[in-house]
Amino acid sequence: KLLYAQILPNAALTPTIGENYGKIVSSVTWSATGVLLVTLNDTYLAAGAFTQLQLAAAADTQVQVKSFTATTTKILTLDILTAGALADIAANAGNIIHLCVVCRDSTGQ
Repeated sequence: KLLYAQILPNAALTPTIGENYGKIVSSVTWSATGVLLVTLNDTYLAAGAFTQLQLAAAADTQVQVKSFTATTTKILTLDILTAGALADIAANAGNIIHLCVVCRDSTGQ
């Protein structure tokens, strides 16, 4: 399965979940500067994740998948780096983290 969600950054506050196809994302929380915790709705037998960052203004910013425990806690940790250092992304309609998860669910599908 390929599942997709949008995360709308909000600086050092709780981000908003935008599009959430398949209702994959249960919640997103701001954990620390430049660190978001994404909790999925279900556990998965095998999974991988990748992100694409859309910004309203040019910046040397990227989002990395730091860890992903799909089979137990359902938590995906995202690190946001600007010029190599952890940093938050401001709230802006043009700032979107696109999250894709490739997985097999608990039934093997």
